[in-house]
Amino acid sequence: MDRVSVAAIVVSLLAGSGRAHAAAGPAAGSGPSRRGTLIRVEPLGTMGQARLQGIAAEFPGNIPVRNGARLFRITYWTVLKGVPTRASGLLATPLAASPPKGVVLYLHGTNATRALAPSQPDRVDGNEETAVFAGNGYVVVLPDYIGLGVSKAPHPYLIVRPQVDASVDLLRAVRRAVPKLGVRWSPSLFMMGFSQGGQVVAGVHRALERHPLPGYRLKGSVGIAGPYDLRRASLPKAIESQCRQCVGYLTWAAYAYATYYRRPLGQVLKPAYAGIVPKLFDGSKLATEIGSALPDDPKVMFQPEFLAAMRSGGDNWFTRALAQNETYAWAPVAPFRLNFGDRDVDVSPSASRSFFDYAKEHRGNVSLHPLTNADHQASASMSYAPTLKWFDELARTR
Repeated sequence: MDRVSVAAIVVSLLAGSGRAHAAAGPAAGSGPSRRGTLIRVEPLGTMGQARLQGIAAEFPGNIPVRNGARLFRITYWTVLKGVPTRASGLLATPLAASPPKGVVLYLHGTNATRALAPSQPDRVDGNEETAVFAGNGYVVVLPDYIGLGVSKAPHPYLIVRPQVDASVDLLRAVRRAVPKLGVRWSPSLFMMGFSQGGQVVAGVHRALERHPLPGYRLKGSVGIAGPYDLRRASLPKAIESQCRQCVGYLTWAAYAYATYYRRPLGQVLKPAYAGIVPKLFDGSKLATEIGSALPDDPKVMFQPEFLAAMRSGGDNWFTRALAQNETYAWAPVAPFRLNFGDRDVDVSPSASRSFFDYAKEHRGNVSLHPLTNADHQASASMSYAPTLKWFDELARTR
């Protein structure tokens, strides 16, 4: 499909919804009906079955790929702290004769580089999910997140509400776009999230059960190595961990929280680092550039009062904000699987156990799936084959 025909589709969508002016931007305070408005659909090309099979072959579990896929960038309206903002995401539709089995929403892990977001040409997430899921008959959707992709806002790292809003609004936009792309709609929704995306998928699952989204029927979710319990488990463990990447996680969280909650960054970081961190996390730097500018030990960077509060569970604005962004203290109705590597030092397995224990105590539909001899990255690789099998089983049920 060429750019002219896709542009015509967007005009048709906007006109058909009575919003031919939507591309100019919804006004602030225009209400939740404007969220999820489709701005643009851009074709990103086709990935053939053979190419997708080569990608899927990198994962354990002998994953077959049955068809190719078409890829698109979706640009749409969402909100950040109540203010309308543009966001983007990746859409992959299967090139298959039979109708799609449903929609797979994938929430990606930590990525500080805007140009590496799923909808961008140099994406680090999206091809694998296209291979495994779109290559087996699912429509696949990946939000870039606010602050990545087309969005120029600061990324609200580990802050749940804006990630949930951006994800749900992308689902709204996709619901409008997919039928116009000549793909039959299937309302079954399956979700998977890794690392930061594990926290987000828990937040989206919780939000959709409290406020169901028209056009979708939530079937089940998989969270992989998610930092669900930020205040008691994930961040305190990261401070004490020997994990080199944890320095970046902690620093970005400090900067994102100070920005979002309008607090001085110097209350969390020592002055020498508070001055350089905003430039490191402006969306233009690669992980290697960020890592080379930070010390190996996070305790060197942070104010002593901050470290003491994190270790003791003390009360300050930062620990209160962490508690507001936890996604473990609820009970899923649709099934939620918790995967984690037993050798993960990036995100403590205790966060998954906190989620499981709370949900079980409150009769939640949750199961725990430890992965033997798996570190953080391996926990993701080892999850694709069993997740595809489980989604296929759920897709066959009403």
